Amino acid sequence: MDIAAITGTADAEGPVLSKADAAKKKLTKDLDSFLVLLTSQLKNQDPLSPMDSTEFTNQLVQFAQVEQQINSNENLTKLIGLTQQNIVTNTVNYIGKTVEAASNKIPLQGGVAKAAYGLSEDAFSTAIIIRNASGDIVYSAAGNKTQGVHPLEWNGKDSTGKQLPDGNYEIQVTALSSTNEPIETYTTAFGKVTGVTSKDGNTMLVMGKLGVPVDKVLSVTNS
Repeated sequence: MDIAAITGTADAEGPVLSKADAAKKKLTKDLDSFLVLLTSQLKNQDPLSPMDSTEFTNQLVQFAQVEQQINSNENLTKLIGLTQQNIVTNTVNYIGKTVEAASNKIPLQGGVAKAAYGLSEDAFSTAIIIRNASGDIVYSAAGNKTQGVHPLEWNGKDSTGKQLPDGNYEIQVTALSSTNEPIETYTTAFGKVTGVTSKDGNTMLVMGKLGVPVDKVLSVTNS
């Protein structure tokens, strides 16, 4: 995920709590209207044929149940928010460390990008392609054809030898069998963690301009 799309720390509580406040206000308004109507009916009821209290009692019980549910949802939202804050606080320890994460994007940091790719079985041919943010191919090479995981280090230069700016680049590894059938591949990205943020409730580790969910991290090293 491009860190440019992550605008600060997401407010995990705000939107949901706003809905809870709106629901409370609506419930209060509905209850007030119901009580006004009930009071009017009680004043104007026929003394010889009083109203059956069962119906409005059931409605009052329903109001109480709705209010209880709203309060429970609000408390749960606050608990989730605190949990997310704790996760972000704990992941601060990642800053300055190098992590490997499952990703089809790699961060070019200091003119160098490190990645790894894996093949589920031996291949007849393997191709590696790296694209820039516009989708243009800036690097291509033949890859290792044997089953397993293989390292990849790119010096950030395009086919003309021009040094490209640091940022996010997409990596694509394609492997084919001798019968031209596709072979399953996967890619991982290495990068130095420069920050921690949150997006849509997910804690993200920031590597340069690349944000990866913390649950995608496969390894952590000091170098």
